[in-house]
Amino acid sequence: MNKILIAAGLFISLLCSAQSASYSSSEIYDDLLRLQNKTTVMYVAAHPDDENTRIISWLTHEKHVDAVYLSLTRGDGGQNLIGTEKGELLGLLRTQELLEARKIDKGRQWFTRALDFGYSKTATETLKFWDKQQILGDVVWAIRKNRPEIIITRFDPNSNGETHGHHTASAILAMEAFDLAADPKAFPEQLKFVKVWQPKRLFYNTSWWFFGSKENFDKSDKTGLFPINVGTYFPTLGISNNEISSKARSKHACQGFGTALERGSDLEYLKFLKGDQPKTNDIFDGINLKSENATIQKQLDLAVSEYQFSNPKLSLQRLIQVYESIKKENPKDPKLAEVKDLILKTQGIYFEWTTEKALGTSGEEIPTRLEIANRSSQDLMVKFSGNTSEKILANESFKENQKFKIANGKYSNPYWMEKMPKNNLYITENPAEIGLPEISNAITKKVTFNFGSTKIDFDIPLQQKTVDPSIGELYQPFYTVPTFVASFEQENFIFSNQPKQIAVEVQSFTGNSTATVSLKGSKDWKISPSQRVNFKEIGEKQKLYFQVEPLSKNANSTLETIIQSEGKNYDQALQLVEYPHIDRQIWIKKSQAKIQNLDLKIPALRIAYIKGSGDDIPSFLGAIGLKVQELDIKNWNISQLKSYDVIILGIRAFNTQPELAMINQDLWKFVENGGLVINQYNTNRGLLTNDIAPFPLKLGSSRISEEDAKLKMLIPNHPVFTTPNKITNLDFENWVQERGLYFADSWDGKMIPLLEGNDTGEAPNKGSLLVGNYGKGMYVYTGLSFFRELPAGVTGAYKLFMNILALGQ
Repeated sequence: MNKILIAAGLFISLLCSAQSASYSSSEIYDDLLRLQNKTTVMYVAAHPDDENTRIISWLTHEKHVDAVYLSLTRGDGGQNLIGTEKGELLGLLRTQELLEARKIDKGRQWFTRALDFGYSKTATETLKFWDKQQILGDVVWAIRKNRPEIIITRFDPNSNGETHGHHTASAILAMEAFDLAADPKAFPEQLKFVKVWQPKRLFYNTSWWFFGSKENFDKSDKTGLFPINVGTYFPTLGISNNEISSKARSKHACQGFGTALERGSDLEYLKFLKGDQPKTNDIFDGINLKSENATIQKQLDLAVSEYQFSNPKLSLQRLIQVYESIKKENPKDPKLAEVKDLILKTQGIYFEWTTEKALGTSGEEIPTRLEIANRSSQDLMVKFSGNTSEKILANESFKENQKFKIANGKYSNPYWMEKMPKNNLYITENPAEIGLPEISNAITKKVTFNFGSTKIDFDIPLQQKTVDPSIGELYQPFYTVPTFVASFEQENFIFSNQPKQIAVEVQSFTGNSTATVSLKGSKDWKISPSQRVNFKEIGEKQKLYFQVEPLSKNANSTLETIIQSEGKNYDQALQLVEYPHIDRQIWIKKSQAKIQNLDLKIPALRIAYIKGSGDDIPSFLGAIGLKVQELDIKNWNISQLKSYDVIILGIRAFNTQPELAMINQDLWKFVENGGLVINQYNTNRGLLTNDIAPFPLKLGSSRISEEDAKLKMLIPNHPVFTTPNKITNLDFENWVQERGLYFADSWDGKMIPLLEGNDTGEAPNKGSLLVGNYGKGMYVYTGLSFFRELPAGVTGAYKLFMNILALGQ
């Protein structure tokens, strides 16, 4: 899914979102009701998908207040059900999923700089990894910046050790920040940009999760809890609140949260934690939702009361008054953008600035097209930069083809990914940008619309627009990129004292160009000379091969690509994230890979692989010389198993591949006849069949989240620890993020546990690696996170995986 076809500078893709969204009169009125209120509520949790979209949508559609979701992380440490993105790229994907969810539930999105380092069992550990003061400061900043009257946490601040440590930490930080945001002595450096702020009250959004089941929660005493009916039906919109929230929830596709729409009355409950306790069941009791400026509030109230569903255009003069009043009081008030948006919507004014190109380079001149449609009932005078003007008659449009030269400047990049994270914290150069979900990379064109004596400026973003005969208009962001980029096939290459051909794919975004490409490593490596390459077409790709040879045992280095052309050096790679439910995203980073020379003995085996989710292990096994054939189980033929010694099941295969529930008996027959099946971790919830092994095997939810936790080899002389590679305690060093997850909970006596380990303060667990004989063959279940360790180039993980494979010899 993360591959892209570039031809003549165009991205050819069907996975695009539409730009020309239409708005009904009822939707405009709903926006107007939110403009009428000034109150903000902040919902606080740890990850993308932690937010309760039912409450966020209820706040924005029923109470018509501003709702902002503060997610401590961007979800970088989670799993991915729809692709292979991990780490920062997964965080980029999940950020966009959050923004798509907010488009539906009408909330706003906010973040701290915390990096999701993976599962943590306690808030104590979490806050040590993050540096509590740094993230606490970010939460205080978010409160001071957004000025919420009410804060709602998704998790119980008193649940340390009972749930994900990030979850509890989010509530603990919210509790502390609630008070500190009003203290001028707390994080005083922020006061250059914001003022202190004291929220009125703080709640915890309790749930049946914390009671073990819905039945237990239904029976529980709810005295003192504040009920919210999130099942309200909105007749003007023709949809209920829980339907809206279900649609928003389903945007978290990479976490598998697509859900059926819900309808009808449904209750959520809030528990009061801190501040001014409401005297009624209304959480807004005693809070003035309206503006303190009586003039502005009167104008807003009149805009609502005078609104005509059959003719929204009549709202223009009232909205102009609101715009002028807010601008006079505070030119930086975010409400100004909402008013401008409503003016366009009520008047039916549409504009776009587009190009067929997806990418451009600094100094390049590209063809663009500007369109402004005046679908209002009166003529519109438009002024462009350069002091040219155009009168657009009522219900007419202005269209003009223009050449545009891209200025020399920064490449398009997510602002928080400009630099690599440090100490589990994203680096943000400008402190005023902390918390923003993204900063637009768009090139914009300024236009000014004259509404009588009022002139309002708008910035039109440049976007890619194509037309597909089977779909219609397709819109995507336009990005500025380096003239040349290069990418390796993987981020880590493992050598076994032998030279290796490493491929580098070089791409040019300028036509008729020539470049010299070379690889740079440390003195412990011999690398073949630079190569000259010619490009004819824009977007053309060429694959070059360099021989890389280790000159010493245990040599390791970073391999970098250097592209030289016309006196300039380029050393960037371009990575793409593209799915149907988000706007296309790019990440421009250093073009480099890790190279390691290992004393690694590789068994000679015929290996088949059945993919699970977010799993790229086959490519890493292939890179060290193993021949791995991926099987298409949708076209299953049991006879093909005779061609293999080993079948590896990818992570979550029994959660995501329905066909496995029908062919599992064929796999067990394969084992019985002498084959080896290696089953990597599956979650205990959502199994498509309980028969995940040829004998009884039950999965639990236990894991070892401390990547440096000690692992004890229970049978040190077992072939898994001796053949063909000798495994020692040193091989469990430098693992990343975790030891493993979803270990086996109970198993048949024929299965032998080989490893024992635990997180600090926990009892030893033996379910991470199990081996069992079945007939003439062998079955292995492992929760060890090879799907993370192999891509990260962890030496010991490679040695251990080779030994597990060798059981099939």
